[in-house]
Amino acid sequence: MHQATDSANRWAWLTEDYTPWANRYVYWLKTPLGVLIVLAAVALTMGLFVTPQGYVLLVTTLIIAGLGVVWPWIGLRGVTCELVFRTRRCREGEKAEVVVEIVNRWPIPVWGLSIENGFFVEDRDNDIDDAAVALARIPGWSRCEFVWPFQPQQRGIYPQSAPRIATAFPFGIWKATRAAKVEQTLTVWPRTYRLANFPLPQGKHRCTTSPSDRQTGHEGERIGVRPFRQGDSLRTIHWPLTARHGRFIVSERQGSAQAEARILIDTDPSAHHGIGPEGTFEWSLRMAASIGMELAQQHNRVVFDIGSQEVAMTGSQVSINKAMDWLAGVAPSTGKVEPRRMVDRSEWAIAIITDRSQGDWPTSRKIVLQCDNRGSTLPPQETKASGSVSRPWILIEDRGNVANQLSSQWTQRSQESWCGT
Repeated sequence: MHQATDSANRWAWLTEDYTPWANRYVYWLKTPLGVLIVLAAVALTMGLFVTPQGYVLLVTTLIIAGLGVVWPWIGLRGVTCELVFRTRRCREGEKAEVVVEIVNRWPIPVWGLSIENGFFVEDRDNDIDDAAVALARIPGWSRCEFVWPFQPQQRGIYPQSAPRIATAFPFGIWKATRAAKVEQTLTVWPRTYRLANFPLPQGKHRCTTSPSDRQTGHEGERIGVRPFRQGDSLRTIHWPLTARHGRFIVSERQGSAQAEARILIDTDPSAHHGIGPEGTFEWSLRMAASIGMELAQQHNRVVFDIGSQEVAMTGSQVSINKAMDWLAGVAPSTGKVEPRRMVDRSEWAIAIITDRSQGDWPTSRKIVLQCDNRGSTLPPQETKASGSVSRPWILIEDRGNVANQLSSQWTQRSQESWCGT
C-alpha cells in the first residue's frame, strides 16, 4: 500500500496546474462548442494542405455547430414563462407549490426546456445552474400550466435570483436562456422546534392580552378589594362589602403587564463555521426563531437583536409574520460587529453565539453552539471570577442533533426557573 502511495506521489507533478492564469483563456475548449471549433480548424487545415475531403468535414462541422446554436435561440424567441407561488410563506423543509405557465407562440414544438437559477442556495454560492424543473416538450401554439412542488432546504426569499428558462436541444452544444417572470415570491422562515414553557420575570410593557396578578388595573380577574378613592368608577364598587361596612368598597382587578425577552445573535462571519443549511449561522437563527415563537405564544414580547438591527415580536399573527419575514432575510455581517450593550443589564436576555464568538455579551444566559474543533479560538466553557470553570447556560455540542439538545437543556433550565433555582 505504501508503494502505491509513493508511486502516486511520484507522478503527481503530471496533473499539477502550472499556469492557472491561462485557464480562463482555454477553458472554453472543454465545452462542446469549443470542441467543434477546434474540429472545424483541423478540417480547414486538412482541406488546405492535405486533401479536399477536409472541406466536407468542415462544412458538416459548421452545419452541426450552427444548428446547435440557432435552433435553441429561435425556439426560445417564441416562448414566455411565468412562475407563481401558491403560498406566500412556508418553513424550511415544507413544500410550496409553484405554478409554471409556459406559452409557445411558434407553430413548432419546443423540446428540452428547464427552469434554473434562484431555487438552490448552491446556485448562488458556487455559480452553478442546476435545473429546478425540466419539461420534455411544449406543443406549438399552446399555453401549458404545470404545478411543481418546491421544497426549500434553507430560509430566504425565493427565487433568490432571477430565474430563467433554458434549452440546449437538440445537440447540447449551446444553451439558450430567457428570463422568466415571477408574479409572487416565497418567503421561507427558519425551521422552528417546540420547546417547554419558560417563566419570565414580571414585565412592565402594557398589553391587554397579558394581565398580571402582581399589578392592579382594569383587566383580568379580581385580585382584591380596597376603599373607594375619588375618581373610581361606580362599576368597580363591590356592593355586598359596601353594604356590610357601610362605606364604598371597590374591587381591584389585574393590570396589564407583559414580560420582554431579548434574543441576541452573533452575526460575525468569523464566529461561524460552514455554509448552507447546516452552517452554524443558520442553526443560530433556527434556535432564535424557536425560542422567540415559544415565548411569544406565552404572551411575552420578544426582541430579536441581530447586529445593528432589531425587531419585536408579540403573540399576534401580524407581528409574528413581520418578525419571521425579517429573520428569513437576515444575512451575516460584512465586517466585525460588536455585541449591543443594553442600557438595563438586568433585562432578561439570551445570547446565541458559537465557541468562536468574541466580545462582551451582556447576559449570563448564553447558548453556545460548538463549531468543529479545528480553528476554534475559545473553549466552550466559561471562566468565573473565582477561577472555576463552568458550562454555558446551554451548550450545543453536536450540530447533527441540535433540536434534541436544545429541547432537553431548555426543559431543564425551565424546570430550574419554575423551582426558583
